[in-house]
Amino acid sequence: MPAALYKAMGGFATNGINMTKLESYQIGGNFNAKQFFVDIEGHPEDPMMQLALEELAFFSTEFRIIGIDPAKNDRTLQV
Repeated sequence: MPAALYKAMGGFATNGINMTKLESYQIGGNFNAKQFFVDIEGHPEDPMMQLALEELAFFSTEFRIIGIDPAKNDRTLQV
């Protein structure tokens, strides 16, 4: 599918969800089969996140939430 990754990840951008990491892997050496690991900021119960995940599900054959880590309260740079 042309622009498959763009379409699958687009729901995060259109719903204001910040993606902090995207890793891609080939499955079994096949250039057509890809697997992605994504770190995003948000909780699956957040309504905007739910919309983004619905869009991801529409353009994916499968996705799994592997874990949820609480965000740190202070994200300022300490020098």
